[in-house]
This record gives sequence, C-alpha cells and structure tokens, in this order.
Amino acid sequence: MNKLLIGCALLLLIGCAHQNKQTYTAPSVVAVKTSVEKVRQYVRPEGNNAVKELSEAIATYETQVQDQSVALRKAQNDSLYWENKQIKALKELWVWRGIAIVSIVCVVGYIGIKTSWKFLA
Repeated sequence: MNKLLIGCALLLLIGCAHQNKQTYTAPSVVAVKTSVEKVRQYVRPEGNNAVKELSEAIATYETQVQDQSVALRKAQNDSLYWENKQIKALKELWVWRGIAIVSIVCVVGYIGIKTSWKFLA
C-alpha cells in the first residue's frame, strides 16, 4: 500500500522543465553608417566607388538583418502559440489522469467493500 501511495505522490510531483524567456535585439548599423559618412570627406575621387560599394553593402546587410528579425519574431510568436497549446494539453491530461486515479480507487474500494477486504489477508 505504501508503494502505491509513493507512486501516486510521484505522479503528482513530476513536472515539466521551463526555460526563461530571452529577448533578442538585432544588431544596428548606425555606428558603421556614421563612420562611413565621416570618412567620405577624406576619400580621394578614385576611392568614391569603394565608399559607394561599402554603403550598398551596409544597406544590404541592414535589409538582411530586418528580414531575419521578422523571421525571428514569427518564430517567437509560433513558439509562444505552441507553448500555450502544450500547457492547455497538459492541464487536460492531468484532469484525465485524476479521473482515472479516482476511478481506480473507487473500483478497488468497491471490490474491497464487497469482499470485506479478504483479498488483502
């Protein structure tokens, strides 16, 4: 009987691990753009193409970061949606486990009362 009680207690105490939520901040290219604009006045005319290419590369990088941020935001929202569904499913599972445990206890109790607990001796 003690093993049964310990087993039931373990079923009630076992839970799921939960991770802390972490926020993500996308990298900013403001400092790089500012530095390029400061250097632009010191560049010789033959170096203007290199500065222009650098500015285009920065713009491309910024676009890619924005696209990745949108994808990350969507993934975070999806994760939150599925986490909420999982919590709801776990609650429902514990309700059904409780119903099953109560049913088993009632059946064992009924059989015990009907047989005057002779099967334990």
